[in-house]
Amino acid sequence: MTPADERVTSLLAAWRKSLLMHREYTRLSDSEYQEQQAWPPHERPSPWVVDMAAQRLADLDRIVRSRLATGDPSLSEALELMALLSRMMDSPVGPRFIPRAEHKELVPKASAAPVVAPVAVLATPTSGPEDGLPEIERIIIRDARRLLGWGREWYELPGAISRMAGRPGPAEVHRVLKQHRADIEAATDHRAA
Repeated sequence: MTPADERVTSLLAAWRKSLLMHREYTRLSDSEYQEQQAWPPHERPSPWVVDMAAQRLADLDRIVRSRLATGDPSLSEALELMALLSRMMDSPVGPRFIPRAEHKELVPKASAAPVVAPVAVLATPTSGPEDGLPEIERIIIRDARRLLGWGREWYELPGAISRMAGRPGPAEVHRVLKQHRADIEAATDHRAA
């Protein structure tokens, strides 16, 4: 095994152990969960998220083991590079990351407008019930539709969206979601219990 193979298999084993522990933690109350470890600030994972992660980890582990059996070190090296780039490029964890930019003409330097506006970069032209709304409200509505489509619950949305780059705080996100809930649900065909 190459050093990259060893690091990847060690990481997969650590993730597997962590997910087994989290399966047990899903049975605990919120206060009991908080007492288990000195957690960094995070949204407590729901049981289905833990199960989905475990399934995907098993798939990845199977692929890595089959490639290692053939003596091919390229997958482990590619996975390490992907993890590094993912943390550098897309993870809004703290102030040091490279936000994803969309293809766009640069604004001439003579203009007072910024080259990249954090919220505007994330926007895409759409037509629908949110036409005429402020740009940030349209972005929050699109974020909500996407997250609901991924299985998030309504109560999770303000915290999840407000942690995204260029979004307002949870109170403002909550206000927008409350105001546009019917349109969001109609577009996502998601009904809260």
